[in-house]
Amino acid sequence: MARTKHFATRTGSGNRTDANASSSQAAGPTTTPTTRGSEGGDNTQQTNPTTSRRRGPRRARQAMPRGSQKKPYRFKPGTAALREIRHFQKQTNLLIPAASFIRQVRSITHALAPPQINRWTAEALVALQEAAEDYLVGLFSDSMLCAIHARRVTLMRKDFELARRLGGKGRPW
Repeated sequence: MARTKHFATRTGSGNRTDANASSSQAAGPTTTPTTRGSEGGDNTQQTNPTTSRRRGPRRARQAMPRGSQKKPYRFKPGTAALREIRHFQKQTNLLIPAASFIRQVRSITHALAPPQINRWTAEALVALQEAAEDYLVGLFSDSMLCAIHARRVTLMRKDFELARRLGGKGRPW
């Protein structure tokens, strides 16, 4: 019963293969009744083209992009972050770009220092940058401990504030 409903929806394709079905019936004897024989002929003639027409192109469309473009490999969440942490812990160079740090130092100096003080030696700028990065790395590690203590893995503003209060770093409240 399901096949009759299935083939009833495809009347356009049934009309095209009726001539092929009648020629296949004439070529060989059949023991089934004529109405079923035409459906059977329809079935044998249609299933291969319709399955290839229906499933074949879908598979081909899905298979073509996969074959031409390989799916990029994705690491599990956190793996790349741990790899970056190990990479930056091994490095000894400075993390903040020197030009932007020097620009900030000069703007702060211009805003806060008297106008006579406007020059910095290269050694002083390097020492200031190393001290600033050391302070920031320590603050990040302390605030990460505060976040872990609160059973979180995400750093929040309150973690930085608590780390500064406990460590006595920065402005007192």
